[in-house]
Amino acid sequence: MVDFKKKLGKKEPEKKTDPIEIYKNLDRSSITGPLRPGQEKILSTWYQSHVNDKDLIIKLHTGEGKTLIGLLILLSKLNNGLGPALYVCPNVYLVQQACAEAAKFGIPFCVIGDDGVPAEFLDGQRILITHIQKLFNGKSIFGIGNNYTPIKNIILDDSHACIDAIKSSFTITLKRGSNKAYEKFTALFDEDVNKQGEGRWLEIKDGDNDSIMPIPYWAWIERKDEVLSILNEFKELDEVKFVWPIIRDRIADCQAFITGSQIEISPYFVPLHEFNSFNKAEQRILMSATTQDDSFFIKGLGFDVDAIRNPLTNGGSLWSGEKMILLPYLINEEFTRTRIINAVAPPNDSRKVGFVSLVPSFQKSDHYRDLGAKVASTKSIFEDVKLLKSGSARETLVIANRYDGIDLPDDACRLLIIDSLPISTSLLDRYEEMCRVNSELINIKVAQKIEQGLGRSVRGEKDFSVILLIGPDLVKFVRTSRTSKLFSTQTRKQIEIGLEISDEASKEFDENNMMKVVNDLIKQCLSRDEGWKEFYIEEMNKIKTDPPKENLYHILKLERDAEFAFYMKRPDKACEIMQKIVDNFSDNDQREERGWYLQQLARYKYFVSKTDSAKLQESAFSNNTSLMKPLNGIAYKKMEYISGERLKRIKDWFKQYVSYEEVSLAVQNILDNFSFGQPAEVFERALDELGKMLGFVCQRPDQTIGKGPDNLWGGVMDKFILFECKSEVKAERESITKHEAGQMNSHCGWFKKEYGDEVQVTNIMVIDTKDLSYYGDFTHPVVIMRKGMLNKFKRNIKSYILEFHKYSIHELDDDTIQGFLMHHQLLPDNMVSYTEKFKHLSSNPR
Repeated sequence: MVDFKKKLGKKEPEKKTDPIEIYKNLDRSSITGPLRPGQEKILSTWYQSHVNDKDLIIKLHTGEGKTLIGLLILLSKLNNGLGPALYVCPNVYLVQQACAEAAKFGIPFCVIGDDGVPAEFLDGQRILITHIQKLFNGKSIFGIGNNYTPIKNIILDDSHACIDAIKSSFTITLKRGSNKAYEKFTALFDEDVNKQGEGRWLEIKDGDNDSIMPIPYWAWIERKDEVLSILNEFKELDEVKFVWPIIRDRIADCQAFITGSQIEISPYFVPLHEFNSFNKAEQRILMSATTQDDSFFIKGLGFDVDAIRNPLTNGGSLWSGEKMILLPYLINEEFTRTRIINAVAPPNDSRKVGFVSLVPSFQKSDHYRDLGAKVASTKSIFEDVKLLKSGSARETLVIANRYDGIDLPDDACRLLIIDSLPISTSLLDRYEEMCRVNSELINIKVAQKIEQGLGRSVRGEKDFSVILLIGPDLVKFVRTSRTSKLFSTQTRKQIEIGLEISDEASKEFDENNMMKVVNDLIKQCLSRDEGWKEFYIEEMNKIKTDPPKENLYHILKLERDAEFAFYMKRPDKACEIMQKIVDNFSDNDQREERGWYLQQLARYKYFVSKTDSAKLQESAFSNNTSLMKPLNGIAYKKMEYISGERLKRIKDWFKQYVSYEEVSLAVQNILDNFSFGQPAEVFERALDELGKMLGFVCQRPDQTIGKGPDNLWGGVMDKFILFECKSEVKAERESITKHEAGQMNSHCGWFKKEYGDEVQVTNIMVIDTKDLSYYGDFTHPVVIMRKGMLNKFKRNIKSYILEFHKYSIHELDDDTIQGFLMHHQLLPDNMVSYTEKFKHLSSNPR
């Protein structure tokens, strides 16, 4: 074998450090071409100006080749003798994808095998490509604390997804029935959680997975020794052992949530500073899409605010790819979610391109499956996507609760449906969303998840796709001014284009051929209509960049600082910082957020003064009744009737919206949630909102004080309507059980105790059966609202709202409102017309 190094006079070949020069000399596949201009710009700017930055964010459009950019940066570091270098993906699938890219371009890489961390990585010879769970877990292969593997340069790909993966890595999930841990926890905290809501706790113990309850922090702290004992008993379980080393000495600093199927335990503060391979790296680079808000890197990854303010971008390009976003419901209200699904879900042998629908849950996929669509499972999803990419496009592919990490370029997906608002899977996130419905921080996360979904079908500068947004909750979110502003400038402009198209298309709607207008628009995009292409480019070129979100940065920095101070056993300092956040939310319309942060302050204060903590928790609950009830409970405050206030309340309800269109979308969303089959929390919140819309004073006693009915309406003509809701009872259920009748009796008795025997009240059980079990009895007058009557009530509300489309919603007069209420049978005395009498079954029911 010829030793060519001798021909070089024993000199080592020069290793290039300029990533652009490195690329030119790579032994790459023949199918690869030169670097794109955007890639060259990013790499050149990094090499000249950012090569020594501790923290850096690189923001790129989808399809700009971020994986190659990251690998070339790390190879530049290795060639400069600055190894080891680590490339981290959010999951195993993306590791495989990154490895394929490295192999294609001839970039030296390695992966973790049976022998642990490869020597060629430690020696700085190759880039190690792995996934986030390998780096961040209690048994990290890279070590924790001072016993760690030094890594000089780390890149996190798809960094927003990495944050979610890190949170998951530090969460213990114990399933009901799989071992005795769940049962031990529910027994330990039975009394404490029961005080937070008797009805909800009973449902959870019966196996209800939609109800979610937190274990009060004071109970968790006081019983930490018992908690420690239970977890220590099960510490070898896979669900526990990778988290156990992180939390075993910090049990009091954890939180827990329970549903009917599982308990979830996680630390309030994820101690990334203990992972010195990441914490002490000389350069940490986060890869981010241009559509994503990087603010959460401050709290989620401990990045400096300056790094968020000053990302490295390809400034010459404000957008990439072509998305025709359509909102069929805004073309005509006949385009319901069901109608669109019926049109796109069935298989089609003549289909030449892929149709994909992203749904928030497997439950939402049932309708598609019934129509012959293919629903991807966790195990089959990547094979299903591979099949689409190969050109097999006959069936619509439905993907549940996956908004990132799946690439569907070109003909693999030319029609993408985003069906309904994304929902969270972790109990912590679900609890936070339940408590902070109007939070800008929470809604930004929702907007980001939607944008991740929007990016699935357009994977490059020349890629194009039609995207249908369906489901009243999603349409409301993207259309309402308060939430639509939370999208990136690129997505906002694409939505604006969609709204303009919808307005024009509404003029061509044909009742006799309803889908024609939508199909024509889809065809214009897919057949590459020149007028559409020119219009899209012209509009997208009008994009202007947003200023930095300084207030958001400020809040997230304070949140992280407060939790870190508390983690470092400085509760006084944590209280001082958290008080600054509380002071940011002093306006009346920010009470929900103020309450949320007061609860965090009360938790810190518990370690300083339990008395002061209890007072703070009372204040938190008075601002936001979705939070934990104080240890000493809440005194019930009766409703008061004030003559003439109903119409004022109705006008105030309308004033929270900018236009009639926003009102219409909001009401459609409420009515959709007010449907049998919805989770109890969603259904009861919708009923509460309907009552407010109709001018009633509304309460949810079971939620706020832990006893009484699900919903109570009053404040009109000194009459009350009491609701006991059973939205999740299956339609085939034969009868109202003895237990359910007992619940109703208890709540009717509670009302009489609070308001007396003379007050008029209509007791309504909302359930899809009117038959009462032979073994059950009602002790008070009760009427039933079944599906048919509930739908009649909803139709009348919809007709009532439609009356206002010709009016200025901020200048309504009393006579007009009263007339509409009367005409559509929405006065208090009309409510009984939406009910029927129950039927007591005989002793031998069939």
